Amino acid sequence: MDTFNNIFDLAIIIGGVYIMYYAVQMKIADKIKVGVIVPADVNVQGMKDREGFKKYAYPRHVAQGLALTLLGVIGIFLDLIGRGDVHVIIYAIALVVLIIGNLIIDKGKRKFY
Repeated sequence: MDTFNNIFDLAIIIGGVYIMYYAVQMKIADKIKVGVIVPADVNVQGMKDREGFKKYAYPRHVAQGLALTLLGVIGIFLDLIGRGDVHVIIYAIALVVLIIGNLIIDKGKRKFY
């Protein structure tokens, strides 16, 4: 078991849970976390269509958070069964999920700012 890989796996899991937590907070408590859900330069109080934004962003953030959490768990599982060599693939997939997910989410969200 490689501790270095587990640290990255835990970071991926924590990042996924963090995204999901703020997505749920946005949906339930109407709190839009600047820097996580929207870029830091966006004024959430001056959004054009706040409800439309929440309906658009919630499922995409939850899906991204679930994917990252699942990839982190798979990475730990692979380490437990002795397949640490596959971690590079897991990290590449996690990076792609994060980048492409953010691009898709940001592309659609711009119409709500």
